[in-house]
Amino acid sequence: MSMDVKWNHQGLIGLKQENARYLDPKGNRLALVVTKFSKTWTWQARVNGVPRTLTLGKFPAVGLADARAKAGQIQADHDAGIDVHVKYGAGLAAPDAMPVAEAKRAGMTCQEAWDRYISGLKAGTNLHGKARNKPRTIIEKEGMWTRLWAEEIGGTLMDEVTEEALYDVIQGLRDDGYMGAANSTTRYIKAFFRWGKLEKRATGLRTNPAEDLPVSQLQARDRYLTENEIRYLLTALQAEDQIWMDAYRLALMTGQRKNEIFGALRSEVDIGARHITISADRMKHNRAHVVPLTQQAWEIVERRLKATTSRYLFAAGDGDNHLTGFSKRQAAIKAAVVKLAAADGIEVAHWSFHDLRRSVSTHMNGLRDEGGNRLIAKDHIERVLSHIIRGVEGTYDRNDYYAEKRRALMLWANRLDTIAKTPKQATK
Repeated sequence: MSMDVKWNHQGLIGLKQENARYLDPKGNRLALVVTKFSKTWTWQARVNGVPRTLTLGKFPAVGLADARAKAGQIQADHDAGIDVHVKYGAGLAAPDAMPVAEAKRAGMTCQEAWDRYISGLKAGTNLHGKARNKPRTIIEKEGMWTRLWAEEIGGTLMDEVTEEALYDVIQGLRDDGYMGAANSTTRYIKAFFRWGKLEKRATGLRTNPAEDLPVSQLQARDRYLTENEIRYLLTALQAEDQIWMDAYRLALMTGQRKNEIFGALRSEVDIGARHITISADRMKHNRAHVVPLTQQAWEIVERRLKATTSRYLFAAGDGDNHLTGFSKRQAAIKAAVVKLAAADGIEVAHWSFHDLRRSVSTHMNGLRDEGGNRLIAKDHIERVLSHIIRGVEGTYDRNDYYAEKRRALMLWANRLDTIAKTPKQATK
């Protein structure tokens, strides 16, 4: 089935017919299998005479461009005589006469496993690890999961979670100064995955990704993206679905935190003034934060407002929730950045989404005029980033610095435009 389907992100989001298989008109045997609960990318062909179905991931966590690229790679290997059933993992043998069904999944998602784990802690029935926790500890664990992990890895299979994805979330807490919370979170998530591996027949977890996470590593990171790396990132984003490109670019333009961007609400946008007021309950310090939007940032926000009627600017699926599947998307984007840099003979060190925020601060602080004078006052940058101003100044100065923040963000947006257009050799 392929007729009457708009093969773009919004068109595929809108597919509602259940138990249907939609063939990609661009070929390579790519199809989107739609069931009541999910949309799954598949590749299907006879491999060594046996009908095989390989699953390429869930939509929208795996976007159309990535699915097409993967299917093209599999098809090329298949045409070359390579056993793609072996190379790309076990597929499903399915008789030709039977309709394609959603591939059987091995194990649990992290959310399914977490629900089972926490229920066992409450009931004292966990067979592995500490059977029962104190009520206060369980409440802390549930709060930690809701705040940090549910959106990050909840929809990911237990066996697909990486140490890097876990580390980035925990390191983000350390970077924001929450050293104690980072250590508590590390202990809790280590206990969860330790239980998951011991219960591997149910969870499907074969390797514990949290095993080597450090508990007492209290130093903050100093990683930021160089101008070359920012340019590679901006280039890599051009291959992403529009919604992902918009989210990353808005974060890079404004310096706001990941949850503040991905959870942005339609109600927070002031169209007349062209700014976003991030509500207090979504801010780290429980204080509303106004982010003026430059022309470049406004174009992104305006596009998101027109793209959906959801309460979320970056809506997923039917619009009831904001965009999810971040870990897989981040991994794909980072891989694209590494590939682009390698072509120029540059090696890119590990970076996280939170490092974009540090990159904004670092480069804004480095903007100078022709005479070498600072273009943006340091405290104006701190206010753009919603940092708390300490000391007497923070106590008595209640100016909102709206005009100064708008000017700072405009200068930075213009610099980003220059970075995107400047050849590698001319950037820092």
